[in-house]
Formats: sequence, structure tokens, C-alpha cells
Amino acid sequence: MANSILSAGSTLALPGTADVTDEIGRAGMSFGKLVETTGKAIADTQLKLNQTGAAMASVLATTQVDVIAVQESVYDDEGNLDESRTFTRKLPLINFIDPVFYEWSAVRLQGQFYATEFVASQENSSSSFASSEGMGNVGYGIIFGVGAMGSSSSSTSSNSNVDTSSDRSYGHIRASALLQPKRDIGVPAPRQVVRGPSLNVVAGEIADVMDGGKLVARTMSALIELRKQDGTAIADKSISIETDGAPWTFSTPGAEKTDAEGQVAITLRRDFVGAAPDTSPQDVVLSARLGLVSNSTTLTF
Repeated sequence: MANSILSAGSTLALPGTADVTDEIGRAGMSFGKLVETTGKAIADTQLKLNQTGAAMASVLATTQVDVIAVQESVYDDEGNLDESRTFTRKLPLINFIDPVFYEWSAVRLQGQFYATEFVASQENSSSSFASSEGMGNVGYGIIFGVGAMGSSSSSTSSNSNVDTSSDRSYGHIRASALLQPKRDIGVPAPRQVVRGPSLNVVAGEIADVMDGGKLVARTMSALIELRKQDGTAIADKSISIETDGAPWTFSTPGAEKTDAEGQVAITLRRDFVGAAPDTSPQDVVLSARLGLVSNSTTLTF
């Protein structure tokens, strides 16, 4: 009997562990360059924007334009618009339009990167087995002869192992910037001058209304005056009167138009109802109007 084992194998050791540190280091240098380049571009652009704004301010300061300095409206004794006049004058345009200076109010950079490294090794091994056996006989018997018997066997096996190591890093870059003006452009409205009648409200006496020693109401008198521009009274005119917060009546029945003094008297009234009414002073808005001429006054009682 004879046995034999044969084996053969080859191994590739793992050369190292995957590490993306060096890749990230190179990416970091690239991001630094991006920040440097972006900063320089912003500075150069801002300089040009400032130069443009300065040139615009110079042009506005030396440009003379006709502007409406005063808008005059003249009303008749009925409160209707009788005449409208406009007064113009030359002024530097910069008095009305502010030069716009733009600026980078916000610049943001965000960096995120991607790097990967992969290391692998493979190990192969194989083995084989072989055996053989033999037998022989020589003798005398009924049957004479020489005999022999033999057997053999073999087997082979192989294995393969793979070792890997990987390292990954992800990322991207975002950039955003906001460019906006420092100041708004505005043209002021012309001054308004109104010539015509005037309506004035004169607050009068406040009185409590008692009933059996209980406060049930409170009244307040008011005088509305209608006068021309020179102060002359305008008589025999009906005034439109509205109140918000309390009803009113004419103080003298039948005297619903302005008298010779250009006046009309009214009385406002607050009634207190309920077991515990609120009797504290309250604001009441009185509005008087004649055509386009009006006046609103807050009365407290």
C-alpha cells in the first residue's frame, strides 16, 4: 500500500487598509482655492458697483429738472373745487432721486465632497491525495494458477479567499449670493396747499343726566364753524355731520343751517343702560363735511 499527498498554494497579502484621507486633503485644498477665487470676484464686482453708483450720483447732482414744488387747490363757498394751480421750479434731480448703491449683502459657500478608495487581495490554495493497493497468490489446488488484484484512488481540492477593504466619502458644493440696493429710490410728493372755506369743530360743555339720583346719560355740546379763507363767516349752509360712538341732534330745533356767524350747534348723547353700565369717558369721532371740505375731530365725554 502506498499513500501520497500533494499540495500547492499562492497567497497575495492585503497591501493595506483603504483610507481616503489623502483624497479629502486634496479636495480641501480645492475648496480653499474656490473661496479665494470667489472672494476676489466679489471684491472686484463691489468696486465696479461703487464706481457706477458714484458716477450716477454725479449725473443726478448736475441734472436740473422741472419739478412740482406746490400744488394749490382753491374751493368756493360751497366746498366745490374751483381752481387748481401748479407751481414748478428747477431743482437738481438728486433732490428727488437717491442714487442706488448696490452691495453684496450675503455670499455663502458650502462644500461637500465625495472620495472613495478600494483595496483587495486574493488567496488561492490547492491540495491532492493519491493511494494504491496490490495483492498476489501462487499455490496448488484443484485449480492451478497464478492470480493478482490491485486498486488505486486520487482526489484533488482547491480554495480561493478574497479580502477587501474600502473607504468612501461623499459631498457637494453649494454657492448662493444676494445682490440688492442699499437704499430705495423715492420721489417726494409735492406740497399741497388748500385755499377755500374751513370747517372747525369747537368742543362745548359736558353734562350728566340724572334720574332719581342715578346717572342715566351724559351729553356734550359741539359747535361747528364754517368760514371763508379770510375768516369771514359763511351763513345758511347745510353741513353734513356724522358721529361714530354716540348719536347727535341739533341743539336748537329748526336751526339746521349755519347762522350769521357761520355756526351750527349740535348735542351728542350717551345713554347708560343696564345694571352696571360703563360710565367712563369714551372717544367719539365727529366728522363734518361741506362738498370737498371736511374735518374730523375726536371728542371725549
